[in-house]
This record gives sequence, C-alpha cells and structure tokens, in this order.
Amino acid sequence: MNFRSITLVLLFLTGSVNAQSVSTYTTSRPDGSDITYYLLHKLDTSPNNTLLLILQGSDCNSVLHIESIFKDYKNVWPEADVLLIEKYGIDGGLSFSSDAERKDCPAKYIHNDSPEQRVADVKTVLDVVRKGRKYPNLIVLGGSEGAVIANLVTTRIDDINATISFNGGGRKFIDDVIHNIKSASVNNDEIEESIKGFRGFLNHIINSKPSELEVSGHGYNWWYQMLTIDQLEVLQGVNTPLLVIQGGRDLSVSPQKVDEMMRALVKKGKGNIEYRTYKELDHGFVNIHGESNRELVVNDINVWLNSKLRNPNNSMQPTAEASVD
Repeated sequence: MNFRSITLVLLFLTGSVNAQSVSTYTTSRPDGSDITYYLLHKLDTSPNNTLLLILQGSDCNSVLHIESIFKDYKNVWPEADVLLIEKYGIDGGLSFSSDAERKDCPAKYIHNDSPEQRVADVKTVLDVVRKGRKYPNLIVLGGSEGAVIANLVTTRIDDINATISFNGGGRKFIDDVIHNIKSASVNNDEIEESIKGFRGFLNHIINSKPSELEVSGHGYNWWYQMLTIDQLEVLQGVNTPLLVIQGGRDLSVSPQKVDEMMRALVKKGKGNIEYRTYKELDHGFVNIHGESNRELVVNDINVWLNSKLRNPNNSMQPTAEASVD
C-alpha cells in the first residue's frame, strides 16, 4: 500500500477565531487508484487522542467544499482532529456545484462510487491514519448518504467510540425515494406515474447485469447497493453507542419510515442506539422560516457525546424517541 503526503495548507474559517491546518494525503486502493484524504487540526494545540471522521452525503463534490462541515459539524467535538475522505475519482480540484446531475462530474466517480466502495476506503484510510497517529478514540458522523455509510462502517470496525447518523432514511431506500417523489409534486397522476416508473427502474437494476448506466448522477453499483441495503439489519449489527437523528420536515427521506425502523429496534432491545427527532427541521436542519438550526443540533450532539465519551460506563436504555420541537 503506497502512502504519501501531498501538501500542507492553512484554512482560515470565516467567522471562526481558530485557524485550522489541513494536511492532504493519498493512499492506494487495491486497484491502484488513489484515495485522497485530509486531516484537520487546530494550530494552537498538539495532536490529540480523538479523531472525528465526517462523511458527506451523495453529492458529486469534493468534501473540502462542503461548507457545513467546516462551519458546523466539526464542532460536535471541537477538540478532535477531523478526518475527511474524498470519494472515488474526486479531489479538491473539483469546484463546488449544487447541481445533482452536474455535467463535469468525473466518469471515474460515476462508475466506481458505491456504499461498499466508500466503506472500503474508510477502512483503508483509518488503517493508515490510526497506525501513524495512534488515535485511541474515534467518533464517526455522517448525514444523508453519509449516515448510511457511518452505520455500515460502525458494523465493520470494532473500536469506534460513538457514531452519529442523521437524516439517513428508513429501512429501505425505495421508501425514501417514493417519499421524495410525493413531496416534489401535488399532482396525483404525476406522482403515480413517477412511482410506477421508479419501480420499473428498481426491477431493472435488481434483475439485470452490471452496466454502464448513469441515472441522477450515479452508476449501476451505487443504485444496486442503495436499493438492496436493509438499514434495520445494518443497525442490528451496531453494538457501540449510536445516535440516530431525523428532521421531521425532511423531504428527501421519510421521517415516518425512520420512526418505524427505530421502533423496531426498540422492540429488539437495542439499548446502545438512541433516537432524536427535530420535528420542525428539514433535511439540512432548516426550519419553516428558512433559518438554519444546525448549530442547535451540533450542540445537542456534543452534549450526547459528552455523556458517552466522558462517562463510558453510562447505562443506555432503549430510546423510542426524543422529540425536539
């Protein structure tokens, strides 16, 4: 496995009194391609013993250009060093775009990105980073698709201290897609036609051989895996502290299906998994007035992490729902 440091740059965050050093590295996949990743640490402190891995959603963007990570999510545990990992075929040279089907998305990303590829990349990078820097404490945080990856990673790595997954959807991805379709239109005929079309697409993906298809900025591997993941089964395999968070006004994934999944986990006695809903917030933790509540959510996550990391023997009971209006 090849490893090398590429650059060391300084990132000064707008509105923040703390400058962050950002070290850029690469390591190799088994197929010889590079995984680009970054370590962020404060300039006024020596390397500490806690690593915070933050996993982005399903967009075709460099993780370096996800503003919410640098403005808010890194603060769930401010004293931690932060690890960010680029997806297959992406690096910091790709400019930011809010277009889900951007025309300049790298072909390597389209054809190689998938949940399992991201999990494999995380494991590869963590093996390198934790061997060299020996972080004994590891926190994993992911939102949207990143929440799915965070859950999967937590089942594959034994020594994760705590995981936070937010707005990652319910048991089956198809239910979240259908929820999104219904949320995007008020025309019942149009809704039914779209749902029928997507079910046909699902059947095609499940029953066909791998192909070079590209739909909504994703290739065959991504679609096949997302449509076959059973998140209830995944979460049953998590045995360390996990906080699941869901916005009640989320139009991208189904809050109702998340509720159902979490009730099923309570019945199975999964006392290590806790659930909190923010009924008035959407997929990006924005309220009905267009105001971001990410800072509130991040503060609540920090409180939860303190209860787990500073009190490792804290007894956890099954939690059906902790609503925040």
